[in-house]
Amino acid sequence: MMKHILFLLLVAACLLSGCSGGVVKANVSSNPTGVSGKLNREAELAYAKAHVLWKNGVCEDPAKAAGLLREALRLEPEYGEAWLRRGRLLIQFAEYEAAVRDLDKAVRYYPKSISYAYRGYAEFGLGNYLGAQKNYDMALDLDSANGTAWNFLGELLIAELKVDEGCEALAEGAELGFNAPYDDALASGVCVQN
Repeated sequence: MMKHILFLLLVAACLLSGCSGGVVKANVSSNPTGVSGKLNREAELAYAKAHVLWKNGVCEDPAKAAGLLREALRLEPEYGEAWLRRGRLLIQFAEYEAAVRDLDKAVRYYPKSISYAYRGYAEFGLGNYLGAQKNYDMALDLDSANGTAWNFLGELLIAELKVDEGCEALAEGAELGFNAPYDDALASGVCVQN
């Protein structure tokens, strides 16, 4: 009797652990490097290395990121996400004219809501409020849940002294999980919570 119980336990353990005699495939991602295979592999790897240098929307090692993005774009000139990331890096240093040039390419090769939002922000940095508004409108037409675009729009409206509308846009961004601009506007007294 004890032999039967031990045998059943051994069989159960074997089946549960995967030694049933069949081929056991490792549960490994088919894409461990994160590259899509749609673009040049080295370009995608350079972009991935640059991408991880951003923490809370700010690049922590701009020189390294710039080099990696330059390499990605050299290898893959139509890499829209790399143009977007480099435009964001240029915005971080108030290089708005260069950012607009890069973000024009981001919009061409990666026509997503986020590309338009950042191009709008670069236009806003240049004082081109009409260009910024057009980009924010396009960003929100493509994705009304883009909290970044709502926040950028809010900043523009407040700069145009449309404070109530700006605060509403910032509140929308906050509802979508992008709280910091609205919280800052509340703390500074620009916006009043209803």
